[in-house]
Amino acid sequence: MKGYETFLKDLLKLRETILNEMGAKLKTERNPGDREVGDFYDDVDIEKDRQMVYTLGERERAKLNALNAAIEKIEDGTYGLCEECGEEINKKRLKIIPFAQFCINCQSDHEKRTVLTEEPFEDNLMYRDIAMSDMENGDE
Repeated sequence: MKGYETFLKDLLKLRETILNEMGAKLKTERNPGDREVGDFYDDVDIEKDRQMVYTLGERERAKLNALNAAIEKIEDGTYGLCEECGEEINKKRLKIIPFAQFCINCQSDHEKRTVLTEEPFEDNLMYRDIAMSDMENGDE
């Protein structure tokens, strides 16, 4: 589609930024071999840090996938069309979220469906029970 050259530049720049940030995080991630011997709670703390890095990495990968999909859509002429209803996505929305897949109405419907089906993030944590028992015992 013509008129999306600016969006393509923005998408490519955003993709480069995310790739650079992901590379920097990989270099600075803590290595358990670099620390002194610790106790069980130190190990739990390190694991929580790893899970946070992993979660942030998942979000960045999802954003990167969305950016790549948007770039492909520009190339094949379908950029700016809602994947749900096929209507054109408002350019103001695309300016704010250049990788938007849905128009504002369909995005709202999609979020309502997603909220009803997703588990809370804390339910997926490996050491949730340990953290909960510590709080119940007054250990913080």
